[in-house]
Amino acid sequence: MKLTLKQAIFVALAVIIVVGGYFSWQFIAEQNKPVVPPKNYKIGFLVLTEKDAQNENFAGFMSQMEKLGYKEGVNVEYITKIATREPGALDKAAAESNMAGWDLIVVGSTSAGEALKKLPDLKTKVFFLAAGRPKSLVENFVAPEGLITGMGEPTAEFAGKRLEFLKELIPSLKKIVSIVDRDHATGLAFIKSMETAAAPLGLKIEIITAEGPDDLVNKLSSIKGEGGTVAYVACSCPSNTQHPKELADYLLENKIPSMSDEVEIGARIGWLATYSNDRRKAGERGAVLVDRILKGAPISKVPVEIAKDVLLEINLSIAKALEIVVSQSVISRANKTY
Repeated sequence: MKLTLKQAIFVALAVIIVVGGYFSWQFIAEQNKPVVPPKNYKIGFLVLTEKDAQNENFAGFMSQMEKLGYKEGVNVEYITKIATREPGALDKAAAESNMAGWDLIVVGSTSAGEALKKLPDLKTKVFFLAAGRPKSLVENFVAPEGLITGMGEPTAEFAGKRLEFLKELIPSLKKIVSIVDRDHATGLAFIKSMETAAAPLGLKIEIITAEGPDDLVNKLSSIKGEGGTVAYVACSCPSNTQHPKELADYLLENKIPSMSDEVEIGARIGWLATYSNDRRKAGERGAVLVDRILKGAPISKVPVEIAKDVLLEINLSIAKALEIVVSQSVISRANKTY
């Protein structure tokens, strides 16, 4: 049947109206669909002190998480669980964290990770942002065997670099002194790494044992300058990390060069130098790995990574006060000077 021009135009208009109506209805229906709220992830921070949750590891982690689309108060909630240093407090906090129903527990220390690992009924995935002894948490770095993975720190390598740097700055250096807390989780590993690094450099290591953070003030007088042949290297134990300014002031007053392992409490507050992994970058990298876990990747498919980015900071004012000449070649290697 042949259509007249008028009829053809009519049919075409009818088709346009029908098709247009159909797509308009689809569009309206789509717009009126109820908005499905994003999953509200709950991530717990198990830390030893409130200050721990504010360090560069956690700051970098949270910043990168936001860049990856995890908006605090929208689709992610961060809950901080602080374990006191009372006997048994960390084990209790670990057990409570495991039963809290969180999607993930993030820890910033080996000791917090160990408290979770030894739980007989660990059911919540755990990610460590910084572990000086990652082997105590995970045996197989390539394919983690349990519910724990994360970012490790190259403790032994860093110990060697700190001592090499001090020896370069102070050729007359003969002895390294450190205050180490008794029974601290990474204390023995710290001492071993220091002793291993000291031997090739002809340095002696003297360890002063503290009973805890409050005992630091009683141990300061044990650190003797001995005519520019002694330097102090910080341990990442509570006595050092909770009283960094007191330590820095005492060491400066007694003309003792000092080396810190934490950027936030090192050269910028009065230590001679800081040599550390870039903890903010480690936290950012940790967020990328956590994103994979939250999206369904099994822990066995998220290998343990060792932090590689390094920061060297030097306080030139402290060096001058200690009558240490810092060469331009050394300054050029520093990420920051004060």
